[in-house]
Amino acid sequence: MRSRVRLLTAVTAVTAVVLLAGCSSSPAEELEDWWSSGGDDRVKGLSDTSGRVNEVYGRPLDTYGPACQDLLTEVAKAKKFGTPPSENAQGFWKEALTAFEHGGGECVAGAGQNDQPRAGEGIREVQKGLSRLAAAVSMIRSDLKAK
Repeated sequence: MRSRVRLLTAVTAVTAVVLLAGCSSSPAEELEDWWSSGGDDRVKGLSDTSGRVNEVYGRPLDTYGPACQDLLTEVAKAKKFGTPPSENAQGFWKEALTAFEHGGGECVAGAGQNDQPRAGEGIREVQKGLSRLAAAVSMIRSDLKAK
């Protein structure tokens, strides 16, 4: 009887290990999980706030700081959430976050110091990030569609 219990326990343990090892996801499934578990929300947040930064450009300087600070908040959320598991999109994603973070920081600093040229340069960098974000999203959607 003891040998049956030991054998059953050993078989159960081996089965659990095989099942866990055999459950690895494909890159397409990982990307879909990333997208559906909040990646789409991170993209929307970045898109909305960077678009708002773009809209305040040319308006009074006091509108720059809050818009740029909101963008920096979204960048922090996106960084915490993680990079999309798409080899095609990762470079563009990182470039977008870098441009948003640096440009947003310069915008906030310039607005806080009443330095229009510095704030404007920050916004122009954010605008570059917009194109990188668009490229990343295009790659992500292409990868999702190919699934």
